[in-house]
Amino acid sequence: MHSVRIILFSFLFIGKLLADDDSIALLIKTAQNSESPALRTALLKGMIKGLEGQVNVNAPEGWKELSAELVKSNDPEHRALAREIGQIFGDAGATQNALSLLKNRKAKINERRSALKSLITQKQPGLEKIIHSLLNEPEMRIEAIRAFGKIANTDAHYLIKQYPNFNTQAKRAVIETLATKKESSEALLGAIEKKKILPEEVPAYTARTLHALLGERFDKAYGKVQVQSINKKELILKYSKLLDRPEASKADSSRGRIIFSAVCGTCHQMYGEGGMLGPDLTGSNRANREYILLNIVDPNFDVPDGYKMVVLKTKNNRVLAGTIGEEDSQKVILKTVSGKEIIPKENIKDRQKLPLSMMPEGILETIPTEDFFALIKYLQTEEQTEKSKK
Repeated sequence: MHSVRIILFSFLFIGKLLADDDSIALLIKTAQNSESPALRTALLKGMIKGLEGQVNVNAPEGWKELSAELVKSNDPEHRALAREIGQIFGDAGATQNALSLLKNRKAKINERRSALKSLITQKQPGLEKIIHSLLNEPEMRIEAIRAFGKIANTDAHYLIKQYPNFNTQAKRAVIETLATKKESSEALLGAIEKKKILPEEVPAYTARTLHALLGERFDKAYGKVQVQSINKKELILKYSKLLDRPEASKADSSRGRIIFSAVCGTCHQMYGEGGMLGPDLTGSNRANREYILLNIVDPNFDVPDGYKMVVLKTKNNRVLAGTIGEEDSQKVILKTVSGKEIIPKENIKDRQKLPLSMMPEGILETIPTEDFFALIKYLQTEEQTEKSKK
């Protein structure tokens, strides 16, 4: 295993710096000669890393043969990686395969998401029409919404038209996505002015972005943009600068998964694992460093109404704190750190909703710097990673 890590590090380094035919050809040759599925996976990922951001690269010697072998592999990850690399090499067959997979509602969801990601990277023509249909699929909806911010010529007004049909998580994704470009932010402002999107549905961190893009016109429609405390700003800047260190980019996302489980997993789910007290983070705006740091460093800055702390006092002198899971005329189901509590309404003596999150402040100050790097690396993943054995 030690040799695998050395080889992978070397190839990632070569690919990142050079990404020339000789370097990639060496990766291809080594993958062809390898009998280890894990090493082959690592080498293919190293190729993608070295080719990152490139389009229609000439396929080096040996790729045609390796590709033919990979597309017949029993390993779905090998097939997905082969498609992604093939598209970079301008392989029409790989592109057509990715398009067919994306449109196939019976295909595995992770493979469809991977296909969409690669098609976006390669700026596939006509993709904007496909993502319209993907908005109708709950499992692909978040990815489709995010795609509106990455694909040219997408219609922001179409996304706004679909907005009322979405759940809270998807609605937030729409707002975050439209706020990434000047043109789409103008459409978002129009929707706010016409009350199609309510000001209270716009997260405060997104409001700051829109204020910077649109100025007083946005302030007039939204209201006063919440200002963050100087101390919290300084803390976020401190952690952001830490993430610029070279060692942060080398952090182990598998180790980060362990840290997430220990530090965040009691309350938050990601990739189907974890607690239900706080929001599910799987589809959140985790690629955005500011978004992640803001929500960890200053969890009380912008708390969605459904996640504000509720304190219930019962007639038998119990005091319970949590978030409302369900409520009807007879009972309240309170989500707490220890699980769900069902409280008959006739037993509730007092009830308060506080403008606070259940999430404590100062989490990052309790873990070592290397664990902080690993946690952020995991939070920015686009698919589940294996657990570290460390």
